Amino acid sequence: MRGLLSDLPLLGLLELVHTSRQTGVLSVSGELPYTVTFSQGEVVGGGVLDWLGLEALHTCPLSPWGGDFGFEPRTIAGRPLQAYRPLLSEWARVSDEWERVCRPLGSPSRVFRGEPALFGGSEGRSVRAAARRSGRPLIEVAAEAAQAAQAGRLEATGSHAWFALVLRPSPAHGQHPVTAFLDGQRNLGEVVRRGDLGVDEVRGYLLQAIRRGLRFPGSGWVLRDLVWEEQAARRPSARPSPGNL
Repeated sequence: MRGLLSDLPLLGLLELVHTSRQTGVLSVSGELPYTVTFSQGEVVGGGVLDWLGLEALHTCPLSPWGGDFGFEPRTIAGRPLQAYRPLLSEWARVSDEWERVCRPLGSPSRVFRGEPALFGGSEGRSVRAAARRSGRPLIEVAAEAAQAAQAGRLEATGSHAWFALVLRPSPAHGQHPVTAFLDGQRNLGEVVRRGDLGVDEVRGYLLQAIRRGLRFPGSGWVLRDLVWEEQAARRPSARPSPGNL
């Protein structure tokens, strides 16, 4: 089963797979590609590339703009992540919350420093790193960071978690000015700090490379964050009024 999301909206597609008790993998293509895995009509997995599970699935849009879909029947065993109706309700709620939170944050990869203890120190810490350190859900830490940033208690350092990636250029990932600085030794943060290229250009290269097939441990959460950051960069203002949260 394949088609366009403009012809069959994702919510209707999910309902179709659920009510017909199908087993297999639903692939959603678009600005953010992701998968939803079903067993007998119940959601047992899903996420973005190698970032899988309920937390990853909650970051995926339930009403994506454009794109297509494909459902591939497979033999899959697994326990439902949650009962279908509550799962869909929570997915919709958290997905909407992520959109609000990422307006002031950019993405959970962005590094902040300031008053909250989790972000202490002169170098600061990314929202993802802060969540791992605290052992709390990523959305909770991100929401608190967004509020702190808007209140002036956190400031962005200009760095991102994906700055730590060390890559080699590949012809398969297209021609881009960034490739001249990739030698398998310096990380992407060093490329940015050289001053020849800005964050937007390096982000654009990495996003293009992942979409063309570049894979590494963590490529799923990196892709999710890059898409959020690209969306934030397209908005007229990345600093909404406090009433938007």
